[in-house]
Amino acid sequence: MAIGPFDDDLWSVGEAEAPDGVSMIVRFRSHLPAPAAREAWRHLVQIGWSCESADEDGMPDDVESGLQDAFEDALLGQVDAQGHGAQVASLTGGGVREWRYYTRDPEAFFGALNEALSSHPEYPLEFTVFEDPEWEGLAELLPQVN
Repeated sequence: MAIGPFDDDLWSVGEAEAPDGVSMIVRFRSHLPAPAAREAWRHLVQIGWSCESADEDGMPDDVESGLQDAFEDALLGQVDAQGHGAQVASLTGGGVREWRYYTRDPEAFFGALNEALSSHPEYPLEFTVFEDPEWEGLAELLPQVN
């Protein structure tokens, strides 16, 4: 039985160009979940990490990338695994890494996040939370079918 809004674990990875022309590496869920799941998991949490060590292409160096990976692993092990959130995308480029999560309950999401990070150093994170019942935060990343 699925613990989150998806009944599979299908991901896509590619390169994309941001509106400002910056090249980004994008990893994202390959499709939207069923409408009922989107309605239940309607809160989008965007987590941003401004890279202190970005190279000329806007990518983090190996040390900072390793810290970002440790952060992401902690979230997956606590927030995703316990059903408090579902990661749908990770975007890296332009000196920033961003994770996009959907949750049913932002308060439970942040409680699990704080628990996951209790033994970690303080990370340079910025959070934005808003309702997104249409899942535009993922839909905008999916290839458009004409």
